[in-house]
Amino acid sequence: MMSVFSWMSDNRTETARVLFVQAALVAAVLALWQFAPDLVHFDELLMSKPSSIAERTIQWIGSGILLTQGLATLKVVAGGLLFGGIVGFLVGLCAGLIPPVERMVEPVISAFFALPKSSLVPLFILWFGISTKQHIIFASLIVFFFFFFSTVQGIRSVPKSLNDMLSIIGASPFQKFYLLYLPASFKWLLTGARLALPHAFTGAISAEIIASFDGLGYLVKANAGIMDAAGMFSAIFFLLAMSVLISSTALFLGRRLQTRFNL
Repeated sequence: MMSVFSWMSDNRTETARVLFVQAALVAAVLALWQFAPDLVHFDELLMSKPSSIAERTIQWIGSGILLTQGLATLKVVAGGLLFGGIVGFLVGLCAGLIPPVERMVEPVISAFFALPKSSLVPLFILWFGISTKQHIIFASLIVFFFFFFSTVQGIRSVPKSLNDMLSIIGASPFQKFYLLYLPASFKWLLTGARLALPHAFTGAISAEIIASFDGLGYLVKANAGIMDAAGMFSAIFFLLAMSVLISSTALFLGRRLQTRFNL
């Protein structure tokens, strides 16, 4: 019992030590950033200062600019995860359960997965215009691949003997899916969702930077265009905080689901 308490104490001490070092590194970088422009006569228009960025962030939060633009980006991310995830799961399900479908679609999907997605943005603008719909479709395309490959891998992980056993006892295809393939794929789907989430943010911001009228990507591009480094970094750091918060929440919920259902 004492050894367990000793291990827990050592573990907490190590965690506190790591957090302290991380905080010290962040503080050192911010201090260097704050005073570097004055020491080396660096143009503040290009880098700004943490104090100026913090002041602009507080100002924009108070006026609602960051929240409004952040919600616009979140709308794109949520739409991309929803539509891309559903289509990716359904296509992956068909490919995993029907070998001829997998042989037909997987080489094509793998080829498109290797294609730089940002090269398709001009085509999407031509088809759908500069709109939120175009951004959601672009984010959905990026998300699709992660759910597709995760679903296929989840189905492949099911032992054939279990499928044969259910066939012997007369289980219907729906019962096989509900009792065997869905639980087996769930862990892989969570992995796909965790991988897809940051890429959904990447897709949303890329589309907004290239052509948009709102969103955090638009805010970054607009401030970069007028040489307002404080505004640009304010939008970037707000995006960073928002994406880390949402990704951490998704990771926590995924772990709770895995624990809850013993996956």
